[in-house]
Amino acid sequence: MNAKEQLKRYRAIRMAYWLAPLPKGNFPKKTPIANFSEDQGIGHYFSTDESNLPDLGPLADFGSWESVASTIERQIWQMSGFNPSDTEFDEEKWEQYEHTFLSAPFWLETDSQYEEAEISSLSLKPAVDKVTDMLSSIVSEDTLDAIVTSIKKIAQLAMENKGLEQKDNYKQQGVISIKSGSLYSGFVRTTVAMIYKTGKGYEQLTQDLTIRKLHGSLDFDACKEYSDIIHEWDRHDIGEWTTVANSYPYPPNNSPAWDN
Repeated sequence: MNAKEQLKRYRAIRMAYWLAPLPKGNFPKKTPIANFSEDQGIGHYFSTDESNLPDLGPLADFGSWESVASTIERQIWQMSGFNPSDTEFDEEKWEQYEHTFLSAPFWLETDSQYEEAEISSLSLKPAVDKVTDMLSSIVSEDTLDAIVTSIKKIAQLAMENKGLEQKDNYKQQGVISIKSGSLYSGFVRTTVAMIYKTGKGYEQLTQDLTIRKLHGSLDFDACKEYSDIIHEWDRHDIGEWTTVANSYPYPPNNSPAWDN
């Protein structure tokens, strides 16, 4: 078996394992807390520096590599049960999404990064600065402000979405990005503790956040190798992906805390 045949077999085995049903996770049950709830806020943004990508080959009917990536993302949602348009938080589906994303056979490589930031109802800029620093390696600089706007929409949803007196809001900002001839797909996650104030809605408690960024770099050749399988999936172009996020219709939050 020559090197090309070995690579083809390796890719076929990876795909077979990835498409196998997910094992049932034995998640420990959470102890209920009075007047406490959980919800999720999701944002999506497509960033591009307009650099050239390889020919689509057998995936030419998708029109662009970013629409191939968003179709893969939709398949990951379907396999994991993750619903970015829903505000209901499901810990098992949240973790299954990450597992399915990481194990997908479409990435040349994956990378994860952790940072910490302290925030309060009067100061959100430290967290935003960490996020933009983390994303700067995979998105063009001139799109960072637009991504921050998407994050502010997630924040507005979190403030308005009805829950109990205290809640944890699980936030995920998804990004599909073209930069310097590569295509990246990934997300930034954190969890914010919030409390309801009469007449104001929810606001953030003073807290230390753990912020995590995870992304994969698309393997164009592998996608071409898997083109028959990708063509069997529900197609999801990049415009649809951008709007299928529960925070999309919300205005960006305008609190002065973003600048402090």
